[in-house]
Amino acid sequence: MKHVIVIGAGLGGLSAAIRLAYHGFKVSVFEKNATAGGKMQEVVSENGYRFDTGPTLITMPFVFEELFRSVGKNLADYLTLVPLESACKYFFSDGTTFTAYCDLNRLREEIARVFPAEKENFERYFQYAQKIYKSTAENFIYNPLSFSRLLKSNPLDLLHIDAFSTAHAANARFFKDSRLVQFLDRFPTYVGSSPYLAPATLNVIPFVELAFGGFYVKGGMIELAKAYHKLAEELGATFHFNQSVERILTSNGKVSGIELANGERIDCDAIVSNDDAVHTYAHLLGEKKVEQRYEASCSGFVFCLGVGATHEQLAHHNIFFTADYEKEFHEIFEQKVMPSEPTIYISISAKSDSGQAPEGKENWFVLINAPFLSPAYDWEKNKLAYRDLIVRRLKSLGFSSLDRQIEFEHIITPLDLKMKFNSFRGSIYGISSNNRMSAFLRPRNRGKVKGLYLASGSAHPGGGTPMVTLSGKFAAELLMEDFKN
Repeated sequence: MKHVIVIGAGLGGLSAAIRLAYHGFKVSVFEKNATAGGKMQEVVSENGYRFDTGPTLITMPFVFEELFRSVGKNLADYLTLVPLESACKYFFSDGTTFTAYCDLNRLREEIARVFPAEKENFERYFQYAQKIYKSTAENFIYNPLSFSRLLKSNPLDLLHIDAFSTAHAANARFFKDSRLVQFLDRFPTYVGSSPYLAPATLNVIPFVELAFGGFYVKGGMIELAKAYHKLAEELGATFHFNQSVERILTSNGKVSGIELANGERIDCDAIVSNDDAVHTYAHLLGEKKVEQRYEASCSGFVFCLGVGATHEQLAHHNIFFTADYEKEFHEIFEQKVMPSEPTIYISISAKSDSGQAPEGKENWFVLINAPFLSPAYDWEKNKLAYRDLIVRRLKSLGFSSLDRQIEFEHIITPLDLKMKFNSFRGSIYGISSNNRMSAFLRPRNRGKVKGLYLASGSAHPGGGTPMVTLSGKFAAELLMEDFKN
């Protein structure tokens, strides 16, 4: 029986482990932290508040369903996916509110209400974004990146992906209302990129959310990671938690095993790395200058607030936009400092799942886009001051009693992400897509060393729970293909 070591028990590593174990490989998963899920974790307070500290919304549920179906299981037997009425409620700086309903016809009605002059333009835009999806699906989303596949593809598909415009420029081309442009400009942040720098190809992201809807997992997003973990164990994968891999061992140009932090060496026939791709090459393999070849994605400043009140104006997912979006991204990506007047995201899972907070109270997951770690911003010095800035801003946005309502608080900074998850410069998504080719040139799933395969949000096809699950699928399929040949 061939032995495969999986480094990391995030969704990508778990996805690969499930498929490989099902197909008869001996699978050993080594995870440096105490639980499975990677960045999909939770915080639970003693006074009854619970928070997802990673993804708070999922799309493309068919990706998860296919994973379970591929090994003879049914996702619904492991968790409950809850379709959401709306993906997010948006609060613009001029006082306008806009709800991005998951039902497309209802969304059209909301656009007609809030942006009446843009109704026909939205239909044109939706068709444009759909073309990007159809053009990228076969070559970039649902298969490993392959230049041979690209050469066989329809040249017209490459024209439809709009790689030579930025996401913002393309959005502004369709709409005159700056608020609707700002709503669509938000989506490149789903993969840690700036709409003013990233290619318009990323306008596939709003299509995916608008076409397939948004979902929540009953009990919290962590239940998805628990379901993956449970299934992998049922299929025979073994897990080793609190075991940090310090080095990938090679022999004659091929991986031969791993070395743990305690010095123990373990042999294997192949490795799937669910570790950050840059960390894998730079630290586990000792490749020089790899960090200089990539720009890190943005990071995030998070604080989980147990709020002893309810707020009827808020939905499950909420965005409070800044008045100057371009300035915010300039500060994050160019100056590499925290934005002076940031857009604020608030997720309150208790709105959809009452067990997430005590009765009559709310669990606020507050996220601010942040720069990746650099000497330009000192988190140890500025963390609490910036937290106070956000609370003051929230009070000014209508939550005047917030500081008196806070009953629990937990802060997460980019430093925490780097320490806990080996994230490239403390980023959330590893590698940004802030130029026209970077979205297509992520590290491939078949690694540079024979017998190494990558399955993470920093590898192909990118960040987000469906994409990371697919990354694990591609890594497993390539591994099995190579073992057959």
